[in-house]
Amino acid sequence: MGRSTGFALLKALGERGYVTKQGDGCYRLGETVRNMAFSSTEAAPQQVSFGLGSKQAGQALADMELSAELFELADPTPARSLGPWRLGFANASSSNPWRKALLNSAEHAVRVLDRQICGFQSRDAGDDPLTQASQIDAFVQENVDAILLSATPDPDNVLAGSLMRCQEQGIPVIAVDRRPNDRSGYAVFVTASDELIGKFSAIWLAETLQGQGRVWLQPGLDQASPARRRLTAAKMVFARFPGLNIEGERFSGWTEDGGFQATQDLMLQHGQAPDGVWCDSGLQGVGSIRAFQALSERIPPHTGGDINGMFRTALKLKVPFCAFDYPAAMGARAVEVAVEVLKGATLPRRVEVPVPAILPRGTETRSIKADILAEHYVRWDLPDDTVLSQGLSLRGRPAR
Repeated sequence: MGRSTGFALLKALGERGYVTKQGDGCYRLGETVRNMAFSSTEAAPQQVSFGLGSKQAGQALADMELSAELFELADPTPARSLGPWRLGFANASSSNPWRKALLNSAEHAVRVLDRQICGFQSRDAGDDPLTQASQIDAFVQENVDAILLSATPDPDNVLAGSLMRCQEQGIPVIAVDRRPNDRSGYAVFVTASDELIGKFSAIWLAETLQGQGRVWLQPGLDQASPARRRLTAAKMVFARFPGLNIEGERFSGWTEDGGFQATQDLMLQHGQAPDGVWCDSGLQGVGSIRAFQALSERIPPHTGGDINGMFRTALKLKVPFCAFDYPAAMGARAVEVAVEVLKGATLPRRVEVPVPAILPRGTETRSIKADILAEHYVRWDLPDDTVLSQGLSLRGRPAR
């Protein structure tokens, strides 16, 4: 590299905040790089370089253009006591195995942190915002030290009043999995990147199909924000492949029966199996695969993980698939965050749990590589409804 090229590069990096000049000929990392410690995959650039070859790949973005919201820190919470503390968990529901695993993960963390947590109670709202609002009010009346909240779908913003009462009482709310509509209603949001799950699974399916063919979409629960975010991200990717035809779309409710019924309905409508099926979770993906099997149809490539039955079924039937597990271990992380907040720690407002790519041997594509091989991840000794991403709680014993 010539001297002038080096200085031009440093100047460009300086203009973007990646480096800062420190005296004569010396530079240090700048504010943009330091802020990346709090960056999130939710802000991944909308234009990325992926696809079938250089002619079809988009022009990669020069700058990350990360939203300032991703670097936001939670407001410090005055300690209510020195501990141990009492926690309440307002859970949207236990309507599927993943939601039960989320609770199992949280309860495991409570057992591990038993010296710092003297009480933990969970309440199930059955996906009803009015019920959840009353449950939050009950936690406030019981004077818990912090509330974990996995919010129900709440189009009418029913939870706002209850969350305001939490603030008035100085009770921090740790949102997990699903946050409330009002961002002022919680201190920290513990989650994983729905946008990553939607985007990367769609990239894998598009590349597996070589950018051509008919695709069916089976998102999760209508009105649930994770399902909507994943679906939007996936559609943005599919739009980059003009040879792909989104032939049908059905919400599945994140249940095996929902996936089975969605596939049957689409088969009845279109008369033949598609080239690929995009599911945002294996909760419905396993139902979709079993519907094709029951109809004696060719089983196309699928996306969706989360549940042991998806891995067992797809591997047995040799169905190409790609899984980005939405980690139920975020339940345990939310408990840890609640304890950190009660201790007065400064945390990002958004805390993300990593999402690994899980693929069978021989199914990697140009852009999507396996973090874990599905053959090593599946548990043949455990039931189909086991959620493998719940972490140490799956073994039922604390980490050493």
